[in-house]
Amino acid sequence: MTSQHRPEATLPRGASAFAGISLGAAMGARRLMGRGVVLTASLALALALAGGIIERRVTTAAAVDRSLAATFRIVVPLFCFALAARACDRSKLRDAAWPVARYGASRRDVALGIGVALVIASAVSSALLAIVAVASAQSAAAPPFARDAFTSGWIGALAGAAYGGWFAFGATFLERGRGRVVPLVLDFLFGSGAGLFAALLPRAHGRNLLGGEGPLGLSQPQSSVALLLMAMLLPVFAALRCRE
Repeated sequence: MTSQHRPEATLPRGASAFAGISLGAAMGARRLMGRGVVLTASLALALALAGGIIERRVTTAAAVDRSLAATFRIVVPLFCFALAARACDRSKLRDAAWPVARYGASRRDVALGIGVALVIASAVSSALLAIVAVASAQSAAAPPFARDAFTSGWIGALAGAAYGGWFAFGATFLERGRGRVVPLVLDFLFGSGAGLFAALLPRAHGRNLLGGEGPLGLSQPQSSVALLLMAMLLPVFAALRCRE
């Protein structure tokens, strides 16, 4: 393929940060639109749907709450983890940025673009999973669907974005980016707590926003800010670890 068909090949050394971030985001987005991601997304949606249906059939009382709790506890983190593996091409984030960085863009900027694409994809996907969980568990006696869907959707988006940030950061450690497993394991082991360590993880804040106990007694607005900071800062820290 000739260079005129590869815009990244024309980048001069020292290309602007915006160009590197944009190209990294575009490359990350292309990876996240592959067939494997579509199949994984279908499975995640099926799990969220099935969970809601099962909870509704057990009893309609608090079925939506239980369906959301299960989706946030299992489906959302696992799916965001799968997205991270694909966005990084199952390698270290630094290496995942190389296909564009080799043509002149800063590896740090390209890595940040990949992280941004991952955070956005995780946010959108998690919001959709939350809405499906609500829809499948909803009964005639439940509150209006639109209200529940909106509330659950933005909570899912915040939690998913935070997971995306953690997995982007984790992908800068260990061979082939296997460090992204660490925040997943820590979240499963300690995210259900309410102490200082739990406050560093998305699960505890998502639980707080869904009406459960918040870590360190934080309010729901404070948990929202914590998730937003994870989503914004962790990809930046990840990119800094990928600088030349």
